[in-house]
Amino acid sequence: MANQNVHIASERQTLMNLMDTGTYAIPSRRVDENIMIATWNIQHFGSRHSARAIQYIADICERFDIIALQEVKTNLLGLSRLLQKLPGNYKTLVTDPTGNNERFAFLYDKRTVIPTGLACEVGFVVSKEDHTAFQLHRMPYCVSFKSGRFDFVIVSNHIYFGKGKGKKFRKVEIEALVEFIHGRSTKEREKVFDRDFFIVGDFNIPDPKSEYFDALVAKGFEMPKGMDSLGTNFDGTKTYDKIAWVPRDSFTFTGKFNTVPFGEVLFKENGSRGAKKEISDHRPLWAEFAINKLTQELDQIISQG
Repeated sequence: MANQNVHIASERQTLMNLMDTGTYAIPSRRVDENIMIATWNIQHFGSRHSARAIQYIADICERFDIIALQEVKTNLLGLSRLLQKLPGNYKTLVTDPTGNNERFAFLYDKRTVIPTGLACEVGFVVSKEDHTAFQLHRMPYCVSFKSGRFDFVIVSNHIYFGKGKGKKFRKVEIEALVEFIHGRSTKEREKVFDRDFFIVGDFNIPDPKSEYFDALVAKGFEMPKGMDSLGTNFDGTKTYDKIAWVPRDSFTFTGKFNTVPFGEVLFKENGSRGAKKEISDHRPLWAEFAINKLTQELDQIISQG
């Protein structure tokens, strides 16, 4: 057991170094100055992860103010154990199971981010005549938060992958979700909870040349230059995951974003199943935003007037 503890401590130290220095360095969190947003599809996140894997997941999540999690399973043991490993300032919001028996969850640091009242699954209006409407297979999770002066809504999604004829629904889902958020972001201020929207998660967009990527950017959502080609699966060969937003004067993208390629440093010993099987087939994706400059707030008021 002692040797195992030493090995885990050594790997955790290597993971810290990966996130602190070099290509994959993650900026420090600064209260009321920046917000670190991350999204992570943790494959089959329920009861299957070992205590060691949960510790590594916690070490990564602790680097961010808010983390959108996809593929949280009906069994909430994994999420519960993750919260136990995180400092007590981390809280969670979670949905009931939706398509494929998956939940969505948000982890957030209550010292830097607080919920402001809106928490819902994204569902579309049902016809009163026949009570039918198109819905996403996994109904996205929509929650409002506030960080310092900056309040916003973040939508976490996991777009249907589909095979054969079913692949057509991937594009339909992205188009429907983007159209919905765009509509909310352009409504009069008094008719929506907030008009500052982020949309994050697993879009199952394999590369920037695909029709699925065109469906995402059709309504003017912004993404970091280079995120369209950034690999977010375990091997870094597919561009499935995204962080996009409705451009506003109330915050500024700092230009910093990346993944955490944990597979380069974790579960490397002989006989291990490897980090892909132990943790996930997706990497976490993150982006940094500057917030709360009073000049930004005043400029926004003046421009609206």
